[in-house]
Amino acid sequence: MPTSSYTRFMFGTAALFNFGAAALFLPSLGLAAALGLQPLASQGLFDQIALLAIFIFGVGYWMVADNPQANRGIVKLGLAAKLGVIAIVWAHVLFVGDVNVRLTLLLSGDLLYSLLFIQHLRRTA
Repeated sequence: MPTSSYTRFMFGTAALFNFGAAALFLPSLGLAAALGLQPLASQGLFDQIALLAIFIFGVGYWMVADNPQANRGIVKLGLAAKLGVIAIVWAHVLFVGDVNVRLTLLLSGDLLYSLLFIQHLRRTA
């Protein structure tokens, strides 16, 4: 079973990953554009809602880091969201062709955390 310090670290870094992703894709900062991460988020309503959701999931992971047992449901929701993001991005890579290699590599973070979340859920069942 993972140690509590390991669990806190894992979910703390998951939170930071999401906070960083939300900032990275915030159109007003222009970071994603500067790094060539297409497609870019726009100032549109649904893009802003998506960035808020990414940030809020980061808050959830921060809560899990503080109290993993009480916030186990957040881990399950986060796993579902991360797997959904992976599926959507790969669908765009394979069928639409509007996602570049850089964005696909960034997705490896969601894949890594998905695997870690699965491991956590199995070990703490």
